[in-house]
Amino acid sequence: MSSTIIPKALRKGDTIAFISPSARLNHILPAALARGKAALESLGFNIKIIYSTLPDSASFSDSIQVRTEEVHSAFRDPSVAAIICTIGGAHCGELLPFLDYDLIRANPKIFVGYSDTTFLHYAITSRTGLRTFYGPSILTDWSDFPSPMQFTVDHFLHVVSTSETTPVGPLPRSTTYTLSHADFLLTGDSSTTPRDLLPAPSWRWIQPGSATGPLYGGVVSCVVRLQGTPYAPKSWKNRIMFLETSMNDDMQQPYSLERFRSSLMDLALAGVFNDIAGLVVGRGYKYDTKMQDELAELLLGVFGSMVRRTDLPILMNVDFGHTSPFLTLPIGASARLDSGRDEFVVLEEGVVVVA
Repeated sequence: MSSTIIPKALRKGDTIAFISPSARLNHILPAALARGKAALESLGFNIKIIYSTLPDSASFSDSIQVRTEEVHSAFRDPSVAAIICTIGGAHCGELLPFLDYDLIRANPKIFVGYSDTTFLHYAITSRTGLRTFYGPSILTDWSDFPSPMQFTVDHFLHVVSTSETTPVGPLPRSTTYTLSHADFLLTGDSSTTPRDLLPAPSWRWIQPGSATGPLYGGVVSCVVRLQGTPYAPKSWKNRIMFLETSMNDDMQQPYSLERFRSSLMDLALAGVFNDIAGLVVGRGYKYDTKMQDELAELLLGVFGSMVRRTDLPILMNVDFGHTSPFLTLPIGASARLDSGRDEFVVLEEGVVVVA
């Protein structure tokens, strides 16, 4: 799309819809879902949960039809001002051919999620021009026990619920973080074990430099799969790319550096890294200091030896990805990377304030 549609700012009293376009966990984690609902209600928002429990006999087509209609229902409803995905998963891409993009374009609203939701971000952005937000999901951030991390809450409100139309500005950095997902996602809904808070790794400039361009990216495995489809950018020229990693297949180990290496090679061979203006990498799920060092070395190898772009600013350990806290990133908004100033700045507004 040639023109960007910027959604209206979220205001107290507005309704937020929860949808589950990929993994379907609402009926499995009702206590966690209720906690996320209460967290957003405490901020002054109304919540509408759009979710139909699928029977065991539901077919592949049934699943797609129900999930697609839930997305449509959220966008169609005039009382809904924002949509937040409950969680990612592995099946968002199945919906892309069936979405009514005219409906979405005619009913623009805030849309938030991450991980596998990358597929929906790319589809909605490319087909409608609507600015979407790579940000915290309900069951991974808003449902945290005993409450969501304040850093996540504050930045979400700063980006999508503001009293005036102003640029998002410099992205903050948290002094603490969690290494993994909440215990209830791994052991069950009844868990009330809080996540351990650790000193957050510092931002790390792998290569120095400065660059300005539209912010675009997602979880690396999905970004790779989207290349060559009608939903990926026709050109990555001068974009600031952001990438993060999911968990490994067992949901408890980190996304291996070998898999990350393969994903980076795929993007390099597709010519993406020849075009981008800068790269931002989020904290890796369960990436300890050793893995962070190995990732830094890998990035230097890819861009120094294979792509041969040592002028490209590369920043890692930024607060987004499959750990918490989580920044809210407006996809497509102009951003600036500047190692000399040690800054990552969003130069445009995330939403518009309408009187």
